[in-house]
Amino acid sequence: MSGAPSPLKRLLVQASHYSFASLLSTLAGLISFPLLTRIFSVADYGVMNLISATLTVALALGKVGVQHAIIRYRTEAVAGKGKYSAAQLYATTFLGMCGSGLLASAVLGFGAQLVPLRWLGDRRLPTLFAIASLVVFIQVAESIIFNFLRADQKTAVLMKYQVGKRYFGLALILFAVFVISRTLMAFYSAMLVTEAVAVGALTVAFFRRESVPRLVRRDFSLPLYRELLAFGIPMMIGYEMSGIVLGVGDRYVIHGMLGEQPLGLYAAAYNLCQYVQVVFVASVGQAVTPLYMQMFDQQGPDETAAFVTRSLRNYVLCGAPVVAGLAAVGPALLPALASEKYASAAIIVPWVIAGMVVDGSNTMVAAGLFIHRKTKQIMSVVVSAASLNIALNVVLVPRIGILGAAIATLVSYALASCALAVASRRFLPVRLPWATLTRAAVAALGMYLAVSRLNPGPHLLTVVVRMLVGVPAYGLFISLIDPDARLLAGKAVGRVRRMLGSPS
Repeated sequence: MSGAPSPLKRLLVQASHYSFASLLSTLAGLISFPLLTRIFSVADYGVMNLISATLTVALALGKVGVQHAIIRYRTEAVAGKGKYSAAQLYATTFLGMCGSGLLASAVLGFGAQLVPLRWLGDRRLPTLFAIASLVVFIQVAESIIFNFLRADQKTAVLMKYQVGKRYFGLALILFAVFVISRTLMAFYSAMLVTEAVAVGALTVAFFRRESVPRLVRRDFSLPLYRELLAFGIPMMIGYEMSGIVLGVGDRYVIHGMLGEQPLGLYAAAYNLCQYVQVVFVASVGQAVTPLYMQMFDQQGPDETAAFVTRSLRNYVLCGAPVVAGLAAVGPALLPALASEKYASAAIIVPWVIAGMVVDGSNTMVAAGLFIHRKTKQIMSVVVSAASLNIALNVVLVPRIGILGAAIATLVSYALASCALAVASRRFLPVRLPWATLTRAAVAALGMYLAVSRLNPGPHLLTVVVRMLVGVPAYGLFISLIDPDARLLAGKAVGRVRRMLGSPS
């Protein structure tokens, strides 16, 4: 037992798997991003984002939030604290989610054909939505398998799958738009084929595992499905759907008030922030939840609270330079990747990435609510934040354009995180690291001031120079003022010395 890795080390390893997969996927995105923004017009890019936002909503409806319940119920089953068998959990989850996914796919596909064309504004949209509707069902099926593997902490398997799928899709999409047709129809057809092939292969591999029971219809449990829905629907409405409104609701406001051109600008800058988010932010949330769920079931609340508190403190130390770093390189990176026609959108980058980093802390600050299944409280907080986000967009977008949408994003995310932290403390006493946050913000500001005026030449050269200067600058500044950072730095130096065989 003494040789087992510590929870924080396991978090680091598993988060690194998600980060590495996201990094390689992002590199694929950085290949396609400049190509697609040049092949398609800004208006086309706005249409793509409208479809993406709608697809996200339909996918959330198709999953009915049950994917969140998988992790909670699976850890209970492993710990021997659940009242349902593994076979019942697998059968109920698969049959239930596939049914709801099929319904959501049908509603989107047929509904798009019934909406008056004048409402859509683009005659291509009914056909494109029909293709996207098929993707919904496939991705619901993928979500089931993904979350079972995530609950079992099979992060290396997930890493390989995500990377393989991403590069297979990249090759197929580039072939479609360069060889077959430079149209959105070709783009979405290639996406559909990618999803079908990848999820088909994942399904075959998943059910070959010895630990996975055969799906038998008689194992479907209606009482269990009701429990999964009771857990999942508030998560769908509150955490997922309202989270989607927080994340993409501004697209509809911008489209309605400003048009497709500003939406394309906003979408390009927002997507750049999302590339950074999936590498440095989302990976922590994916890894930490199964760990603290397992720890709570096996070791109790005190150990869990201490682990989440330490994880949150380390997250803050790493999150602050992400915000400042992208704020520093964004004005050069965005036009370098997407072309000069998107350069004006760089103004929103600091606000959006700050909101994303704040939102990434929710899996930790709200750990008590997740563990104790207080999904209705999560729902009320996120619904309120989403409503505030739309209201702020309606007020700010007509006055200051896409910057207003970005400011609304940060304000809404920040208030949601604060409210979740307050509500969660009743169930798990996670201490918020205000002192660490202050020191990290000071060090990040120092880094930003040190690099933001460096302009050695072309955009990409400027990005590289600012990154090469910024990373050690932040490391120096934070090590001087934060004891936790000094401890982490000392461990890192010791590990490097051991790897190099140097005397300690």
